[in-house]
Order: sequence, then structure tokens, then C-alpha cells
Amino acid sequence: MPFSYNGVDLTPFFNFVKAKRTIGNERKLTTEDILGTGEELQEVTFGAKTIEVTVSLASREMAGAQFFDTIEYTPTVREDLSELRDQLARILNTREPHELVLPDEPNRYYNAIPTGNVELEDISDWYDETTIKFFVPDGVAHTRATRTFEFAKNDFGVYEAEIVNDGTEDAYVSYEIKLKKESGYIAVTSPYGLLQYGKYDEEDGYIDRKNVLITSNQKGDFANWTDSNVFYENRNKIVTTQMSSDAAFGGRLGLMPSSFTTNGTAGAFSYGACKEYVLETPVSEWYIWARAWFETGLVSQNGEWCLAVIDEDNHLLAGMAIEKNDRTRNEAYVRFLVGDGNGGSIVKKDIKFTPSYWIPPNPYGAQAIDRNSNMFDLVKEKDRVQFFWYGGYYPFPASQLNGKKAKRIQFYVGNYAGSNSTTEQFVTHHYLNDFSFYELHVPYWKDIPNRYPGGAVIEIDGKKGEFKVNNQIKKDDEILGTMYFKVPPGTTKVQLNMSSFAELDYAKATIEEVYI
Repeated sequence: MPFSYNGVDLTPFFNFVKAKRTIGNERKLTTEDILGTGEELQEVTFGAKTIEVTVSLASREMAGAQFFDTIEYTPTVREDLSELRDQLARILNTREPHELVLPDEPNRYYNAIPTGNVELEDISDWYDETTIKFFVPDGVAHTRATRTFEFAKNDFGVYEAEIVNDGTEDAYVSYEIKLKKESGYIAVTSPYGLLQYGKYDEEDGYIDRKNVLITSNQKGDFANWTDSNVFYENRNKIVTTQMSSDAAFGGRLGLMPSSFTTNGTAGAFSYGACKEYVLETPVSEWYIWARAWFETGLVSQNGEWCLAVIDEDNHLLAGMAIEKNDRTRNEAYVRFLVGDGNGGSIVKKDIKFTPSYWIPPNPYGAQAIDRNSNMFDLVKEKDRVQFFWYGGYYPFPASQLNGKKAKRIQFYVGNYAGSNSTTEQFVTHHYLNDFSFYELHVPYWKDIPNRYPGGAVIEIDGKKGEFKVNNQIKKDDEILGTMYFKVPPGTTKVQLNMSSFAELDYAKATIEEVYI
């Protein structure tokens, strides 16, 4: 049977004979005289405990049931017993309580310290007995066996554990909590106290905004664009053919057949082809980043290039056109277009330039492509539209567009009515190179990493008053007013609270029962 003190096995040094304990602890009564008979009891406190342990010391082995005459002659010298006395003195020489385990209570221990003198009976040279008094400051016996109680949701959806203490004294409670999803707050409540850690109102995140790429068409890949029979920026730009794309020159959309119809419709402004990208979900604020190539090979060439964003009513929101309609001069115009809100197109600004190979004067010619400078952008935010030209920005108010949503993006290439599709009359290069379309200021939930992450194991040591997260002490997380409470004998319900967004993997409460 175990017999030890301060972790030292005592059985090699002496044998346990008996232990004398009191039933319960000494009661200290505080009273006050009253008029008449008797006294008023004001307070009852319980003192420490004293245990008297009788042990025997023998300098030679004794069989369990064998009788020994302690005055018989033995060859053992007195120094053997003296050595045992010295060892006992060393073991008991301490200034603070340590664990004492007695053979008649093998599953319990006392936090005890020797008190008083340890006097030997001086029975013989080789055998002696003594009684050691142990002072137990906390007055109780502790059990090494623990009891664990799992938390589960009650009828109100609150995690709750029912702790049963079958000991005779209040017991400390420790907790282990594993989170499935992060939390900013942990609390354990009971009728006897409250444990709180973290921040009660710590948020899981907030609504932020970001720009979302809707489509990106690079290196001539416009496979998600389709042919359209109507160009909504101006329905008099008649669609009579289809355009295609390839990967040449870094990729381009706007390749036209060598011959296409350029007449036959009354009131036609031009004839050509249209490709479009239709958005699955219309957007109210958007941004275009793209590259253009518009370049003549002959002064006599004309042509029409137009990129337009169309709303849910098939009305123009905004667009950019590059146009040349003079066969005698090599002059072209960049035109910034804004919808009037009723299906019409307003030219907000004309910029004249020479559509030649060189830069300057042409930011959208072959040399600009070689220098990686043929890009432009176009943005619409609420009631404002902004265009780009040659390193400068041109914003325009457009209250008529506020709240209107983009549904489709269209790209048109053609030639003016009265011209044809021959090399002499149709502009040589009329392409959209790279293209990206973004939805702006899209609301989304931005997560804030909380102090207790998903998967974290939280340990609360009620006896030590210690709070750990993943085995790291987090003293600063303790909220003012936290009290490490004990639970009395009987049944106690405790509840676990977390942030509203948290999810629990498991939680359990553990006690070590104590006895008077």
C-alpha cells in the first residue's frame, strides 16, 4: 500500500503502524452575549486538521505475522537504527506543506507539514516506534480521482453542465473548452461566481467593400463574348456581319471579313459588326480597363470603333468612340459618350488626333502597342462618369444615370454609310486588345481574427486561478470581477457563454473532491 511524503516512498525506512484522525475539524464559534438566556451565534469556522501517524523503525527485516522479542540479542549495531533516524529527520525537514499519502487511505492525500517533536520510544537497539504529528492547514483530504462533466445545450440553447460533488467540502472546478469556430469572449457562470475572459462585444467582422473582377479577356481570348444584332448606343449603326478575334499582336478583337455590306438601310449611320458580353447580374458601379488599336494605313480610310456599356433598358450608360470620317485628311476623333437616361447618346468631349503609327500623336497606334502604352479606362460611380486620355482624366456629372445598372458591354466596328469595306476606304486597324471589367464597391463580410481561434483549446484552472489558450497563459484576458469559485457538496449547474458567432466543439468541467 502507498505510504509517502513529499513524493518520497517511506516504506524502505519505516513501517506504518496506525493513523489517528479526528472526525471533522475543530469548530470555532463566534458568539455575542444577548439579553436574557443564551448567546447569539454569529459565525462558525472550521480549523485545520492534525493527523497522528505512528510508525516503526527496524534495522532488520520483520516478516508480516512473525513475533519478535525486541529485547532479544541481535548482532545489529546501534548505528544502523541511528541511520534510519537520520533519514527520517531529513525527510521531515521541510518549511511548507507537502503531499502525505497514508496506507489506510490510498486514494487520498493531505497537504501536510510535520509539527511538534518527533520522539522515539527507545524500545531497543534495532527496533523503535514514534508518532509523527502532521498539521493539515486546509483541513481536508484530497482525492486523486477526478470527475468530469460534459456541457450540453439545455432547453434554451445554452451550454450547461451539472456538476455533482460527492465530497464533504467545496471543490475547485477546472474547465476544458475546444472551439469549432472562433470566439472573442468566454464566460462560465454559476450561483457562486463568474469567470469572464476576452471582450464581451468583440465582433467577428464588419461589412467592407471591394472591387470584383467580372470578366478579363486577354491575349485575344473573347470566347465569353457573343454576336449581337443590335448596337444599342446608336441603333443606326447597323449590324450586317460578324467580327472575330485572334492572338496576333498580343491578342485582338475586331477582325472583320474582307467584304461586308455597307448599304441598304434607310437612315443608317454606319455598317459593321457587334460583339457583347452580357452580365449575369447587373451592376450599378463599374470600371473598365482595356487597350485600343486604331490606326490608318491610308489617308482615304474611314472607320468606326465604339465601346459602350448598356443598362437593363438597353440604353447607353457610357462609352468611348474612335471615329474617322474624312477621306481627305488623316484626322480622327476620340469621343466620350454619356447616356441621356432616355436611350440617347451625348458627346461630352471631342478630342482630335492623327491616327498614325507613331506616338505621339496616336496613343492607340502600333508604336504605342510596342511601348505598352495603348491602355485606357472608363469608370462609372453613382452619378459620375470618368474617361481617360493621354495620361489625363476627364470626369463628368451624370445624375441621370444614378441607380441605373450595367447589363451588357458592347463593342462595335464598322464603316460609315457611303463608304465600303475595301482597303482604300476601311481603316486598317480597329481592335480592342485586352479588356477587364470590374464591379466597384461590392459589399462583403470582412472577418476579424478573434482572440480565441477555431480549434483553440482553452483551459481554466480553478485552483491556480489560471487561464490558458493553447497551453499559453493569458492573464491579461481576464475581465475584472472574475472570481474562481468552488462548488459545494451536492449538485451545481454551471453555464458556458461565448460570442454569438462562436461554435463549440466540446466543453467539460472537472473536479477533485475533498473530504474533511
